Amino acid sequence: MAAEEAKQLPQLPRIDFSGVDPSAPGAGRWAVVRAQVVQALATFGCFDAHYPALSPDLRAALFDGAVRELFALPVDTKRRNSYGPDKPLYGYLGGIPGLANGYESLAIADRVEPERVQAFADLMWPDGGNAGFCETVHGAAKRIADLEEAVRRMLMEGLGVAKYHDAVSESTRHVFRMSRYEATGGDAEGKEEIRYGTHQDCNTLTIVCQHQVDGLEMQTRDGDWILVRPSSPASLVVMAGNALRAWTNDRVHAPFHRVTVSGDAARYSAILFALPDYKIQAPDELVDDEHPPRFKPHYTTEFIRYCVAQGARHEDKLEAFCGI
Repeated sequence: MAAEEAKQLPQLPRIDFSGVDPSAPGAGRWAVVRAQVVQALATFGCFDAHYPALSPDLRAALFDGAVRELFALPVDTKRRNSYGPDKPLYGYLGGIPGLANGYESLAIADRVEPERVQAFADLMWPDGGNAGFCETVHGAAKRIADLEEAVRRMLMEGLGVAKYHDAVSESTRHVFRMSRYEATGGDAEGKEEIRYGTHQDCNTLTIVCQHQVDGLEMQTRDGDWILVRPSSPASLVVMAGNALRAWTNDRVHAPFHRVTVSGDAARYSAILFALPDYKIQAPDELVDDEHPPRFKPHYTTEFIRYCVAQGARHEDKLEAFCGI
């Protein structure tokens, strides 16, 4: 390649979950996929998951029906989505100074159960008539949560700490966030604008479902930015957050990422965040002479409050908060 040519940027690893049944760990292609998951999370901290269990019909119903209907509601209605001051990143988000521009989102916490979705819908549509919304959103969120659980189990098996899986699962909560990123108003080849600034996630695992309009960008360890283009209509992006990085004693990478948009079409996404409701402390099996302890024990709620207080500064906040 000539020196003046742009260097070829890497692509996210692509992992095919076809034939992997989250309810039957160890069966079928489980072991093959597990090795790929462990490698991808250790190197990139993320990967493109081909996941047919979230069907095209369900995706279309989620975004073209439920999500668009949700964001058409008045802002005052959407602001009812609140979980109180102790959970600042759980409910409605919009107009976040220094971090997000032309962005708003709403979230359902803390498990993807029918009654949680129904309670959210009753806030948005108190007069009823939301059965279709509830069925669609719960169906999509449940399938994505199944993938999150399978990835987490595979990683723990691959690292030799599978015995902790059940306890970790019992103490894992989910936030299912539906987001809208305003279009720039220009043509598709026009100047990009950042709609959500550079950050790492605070949680263990994040699963992103993009709809029609790309915009998620991941930063490699070398500092290059990759625009994430779904590899198939059944594509989801799985990425690790700082809670998983700390719990694995830095054996998993938590990538910086951001959202940019261009053109005249708004970008919609649905994101599942897995949040640990337990003390983040690396198991003894993951600490040895070659891997000395990297982070002090802490709770993710404390770390989230620290990140909110620090604002949008682009830095390794986990290292600053509890690094050894």
